Amino acid sequence: METNFISNIIRRSNRNQLILWGIGLVVMLVIIAISLNHFYNLLTGPYVVDKDYILGITDVNNLRQFYVTLKGDETLDTGFYKTSTTNGIETGKDYYKTLILDDKLLLVKTGDVDNLDAYTGALTYVPPDEQREVLDQLQREIPNLDDSFLPFMLDATDFKGSGYAGLAATVVAFAACLWGVLRALGRIVNTERHSIWRGLQRFGEPSSVADQIETELGSSGEKVGNIQITRNWLVANKASALDVTQLKDVMWIYKKIVNGRGGKQVSALVYDRHGHLMTVTGKEAQIDDTLRGIAQRMPWIMVGYSKEIEAAWKKDRAGVINAVDQRRKQANQ
Repeated sequence: METNFISNIIRRSNRNQLILWGIGLVVMLVIIAISLNHFYNLLTGPYVVDKDYILGITDVNNLRQFYVTLKGDETLDTGFYKTSTTNGIETGKDYYKTLILDDKLLLVKTGDVDNLDAYTGALTYVPPDEQREVLDQLQREIPNLDDSFLPFMLDATDFKGSGYAGLAATVVAFAACLWGVLRALGRIVNTERHSIWRGLQRFGEPSSVADQIETELGSSGEKVGNIQITRNWLVANKASALDVTQLKDVMWIYKKIVNGRGGKQVSALVYDRHGHLMTVTGKEAQIDDTLRGIAQRMPWIMVGYSKEIEAAWKKDRAGVINAVDQRRKQANQ
């Protein structure tokens, strides 16, 4: 591909896409590295351990095997539970039990209301909520507990379900980032694979079309609002994005305003005879200038939105195009 206005935009787009997806891929690799032990336990656990293993733990955050099945000397009910609600409707309860391990106590969070002989779950630090609302309260009610509770707990709720959901999300995100990097590299090797270049094919041979647009921008291009209009082309471009259509193909234009939390978004919508939609965004004054400039140069096109026009465009586009072409012929007589 020869170097011109359009090829430079494509190269910038490829570079930006490679940087964006590359950063995403690096982030996903870091997440995978951090989560590797978590996934290892998910896929190979639970590990059956005894109380000696639990009592020998000095740092629960660096355990090689933390997804375990444990049987204590005895299970006691603390009497504490936490209710989960959605929109005011109860969706579940978590109960707090205590496993006696010699002279130590291990807090267990479980979805089972009954006391079980053994529990399966993930060994983890005690979250501030559980520390404040369960352990601290128990120690206030039973002062002689002192330091009987171990400084970590067993979360016996849904480790497998949430773990597999996290693993699936990680795999999908990693695959998406890898695909994005490979696609960007492929477009760098062969820039004609880019969507901008392929979009020019509806007007003819892309290289010739690109040269014609380049030539007209240099000789007859006029900036109107957020677009450039040449003798034959309507061009909307940014540093790494481009959309073009031929003036003779423009059929319908109108202003669209969307009000949201981020404020008012104003855009000009330009439909051509191929069914292609060009969307130009900007400040409202710029969009007004854009639409006014197009309408002045092509007074035969449809301007403005109505449900009737939209319905006609969707159901009988050929009829709408024919009507606009007839108006153009009449205007040029």
